[in-house]
Amino acid sequence: MAYEVIKRVGGRAYRYRVESYRDPETRRVRGRWTYLGRVEGEGTLSPERQARPSSRSRLLNALEELLESRDLSALTTGIIANRAGLAYGTFYRYFKDVQHIVREAMLRHSATTDRLLDELFANVSTTLLERNKIGNWVGEMIAEAQAHPGLVRAWHVASNQDAVLVSERQARFDASVMSFAQYIEKLNGAGLTSVKSPAFNAYALVALCTAIVRESAVEKFVPAKIAGLIEVIVDLLGLPADEYAEVAKAIAS
Repeated sequence: MAYEVIKRVGGRAYRYRVESYRDPETRRVRGRWTYLGRVEGEGTLSPERQARPSSRSRLLNALEELLESRDLSALTTGIIANRAGLAYGTFYRYFKDVQHIVREAMLRHSATTDRLLDELFANVSTTLLERNKIGNWVGEMIAEAQAHPGLVRAWHVASNQDAVLVSERQARFDASVMSFAQYIEKLNGAGLTSVKSPAFNAYALVALCTAIVRESAVEKFVPAKIAGLIEVIVDLLGLPADEYAEVAKAIAS
């Protein structure tokens, strides 16, 4: 999948072509940027304009605001541009269509959890540290979904209807399964776990996380439920149960 974006550097606008590809080592979907040239008519911006959010950010923000009160099917590129206070044609300088801007908005808000995943996969330490990293990631994943429920719901609707997004979602799912399988193999290699089928457990884990994100956009997750989910994920990774958590549960019951 390829599309064009405009980035501002030093007050000037430049056009780039972004192509999605799968990293052969991590198996994660990434973007390859190719410079296409300066955007004609874009000069140096005044300090006042530089202080304002870019048109692209305003469009993304407008989409999220609209999705909190409207269904995706009720939105058009014109409605989004109008909410952002921009001309209709400005939308197409940054996005192809509504599905494209939904995808970019989701990528913007998945940056935090993606960073935590990179830290998780980077190396393996102790059982306690790995449990803490998993807990942080799950907490951030749920917090992001609950902070932008309209966007999450729209992503699932769009990615079920648009062929390009269906392909993109599947590629990201497959890449996540591969990354978690490699992580479980690292845990096995470090002697922290003894999972017999890392690929199978990784698939179940990613499917569970996908469902968690979708459900988080519909209802609030109380701390006890989040703690339970973390334990299920930790179990799929093959890490030992938290004996302190088990004692706390026994006392509470």
